[in-house]
Amino acid sequence: MLLFLSGTALAAGSSVIPAASACGLLNQQPVTLQALYIAILLLPPDCQVSMNSLIMRLGVFLPNWVGDTCMATPALRAIAALPELSDLVLIGRPGPLSLLENAPYANHRIAFKPRSKSASVLGRRALVAELRKQRIDTILLMPNSLSSALIARLAGIRRRIGFARDGRSWLLTDRVPMQSTAVTDGQSRSIAWRESAAINYYLHLATQLGCETSNRRMELYVSNEDRTQAKELMGRVGFSNHERLVVLNNSSASASSRLWPTELAVSACRTMAEEGIQVLIHAGPGDRSSANELADAVGHNRVQSMGKVPDLPLGLSRGVLGMADVVVTTDSGVRHIAVALDRNVVSLFGPTNSRLTQTYNVPEIQLEHSLSCRPCLKDSCPLKHRQCMSEISTDSVLHAVRAALKRSAYHAA
Repeated sequence: MLLFLSGTALAAGSSVIPAASACGLLNQQPVTLQALYIAILLLPPDCQVSMNSLIMRLGVFLPNWVGDTCMATPALRAIAALPELSDLVLIGRPGPLSLLENAPYANHRIAFKPRSKSASVLGRRALVAELRKQRIDTILLMPNSLSSALIARLAGIRRRIGFARDGRSWLLTDRVPMQSTAVTDGQSRSIAWRESAAINYYLHLATQLGCETSNRRMELYVSNEDRTQAKELMGRVGFSNHERLVVLNNSSASASSRLWPTELAVSACRTMAEEGIQVLIHAGPGDRSSANELADAVGHNRVQSMGKVPDLPLGLSRGVLGMADVVVTTDSGVRHIAVALDRNVVSLFGPTNSRLTQTYNVPEIQLEHSLSCRPCLKDSCPLKHRQCMSEISTDSVLHAVRAALKRSAYHAA
């Protein structure tokens, strides 16, 4: 049988085609999923791998989102503590890698974006070639995607660990079941990992390497440069480093359903300012305009926007959130960064499920309403009323902020 790709005939299963031909397929344009499958067929069978063999060079494919990467930090910390580990290579998109840049285990990072043509951020073909060059022995796949498993297989990595889901089991050597049984106090219970908190989900993957996983606290590291940038921003907007600071984040990537209504956010900010609290509206490059508009709508010198400064690197967010007495935030990456930095966090939940993103650091104050339509997990409200967010009142947020400020002052003393 002949398989055709871009006008080139390949004899499927032919012994005369070298394994290198598989990677050669990735040099053709465009690189299609069909091409990846054919490349897999041309690879030699997996070598037999002892699951207890000594780990020398370990790769970890990071989650795609900043918030998920925060929730993966307990697993990453546990992996980095493995005594038999000689090198840890983190593979991920630029955002998650930037988030971890100050972590002691993040010295070796490979930036990846599927369609990238940049020399510093590798596309699929370049990543396969780089992983082959790195001679990684084992890779742990935190994303559930088929593509991450395909890349690992094409790179010739002998041991590939990941959850057995989304049609990729045949590409894994260590297929982690989505359902397992745990015994506690002599009682067995079934665990559905698809429905477990993300922190526990990633830690369960780490147990496949023999990691000790009792510590479920997230962690991030703020550098001196991050702190300097944050202090410069405070000075630029006229804020004092010695007065109470609340950071309010009313953004959530492209999910408009998670946003708190602007009029409620304006009212809360104005009240906090009148009570002598400095309120800084968090902004990233994608929500600069909305943050500036919110601060302008309040019209008080104690309410300012991060978006007024020209550069908004992730390090600035780490520094600012690390200085905050309280962070008020939607369910977003900012929420997870603040929790990982052990801030007092007031989290506003609408369409998302708070149980799936449970955290184990400083206890959050979570505000949410029980509605028949939630959690819908939709990016935009299918019923068009956004009631799950609009019913979180200004008074409830202010009450939570005051309680969190008291807790912050108590711990500071």
